[in-house]
Amino acid sequence: EQTVMAKERHAHRLAEKAKAKKAHMSAVEDWKKSAASGRKNLGGRVTDMEEEEERLRGLGSAQNKKRMASNKKYGFGGKRGRFKQNDKKTLDDMSKFNPRGGFGGIGQKTTMMKGGGAGKKRPGKRARDSARSK
Repeated sequence: EQTVMAKERHAHRLAEKAKAKKAHMSAVEDWKKSAASGRKNLGGRVTDMEEEEERLRGLGSAQNKKRMASNKKYGFGGKRGRFKQNDKKTLDDMSKFNPRGGFGGIGQKTTMMKGGGAGKKRPGKRARDSARSK
């Protein structure tokens, strides 16, 4: 019996919510119509908040006088921090490409780096102990 009553209450609550939403949307439509007819200086249209923000942002985007004077004196500095991006010239550059591989880099030590060209590696601990005991 409780579940039946709960379902009825829920359905009633949803119906009330839908009715309130419908009334609100009709009120908004009425406001739009009255605002469109009442606002002569905007050409009879209702402005969106985003459009208004864009317009206000456009007003404040003019450079300040100090920046304009330094640009005039020294020239505009150009883009910042874009020098590492790939462009057509660097992508097409194959001058350092090695078709045979040779991908040894960090982690692979050569004999020249180790001991100045000596090709023999140091024997392990057991081999050194056995050589000492002989």
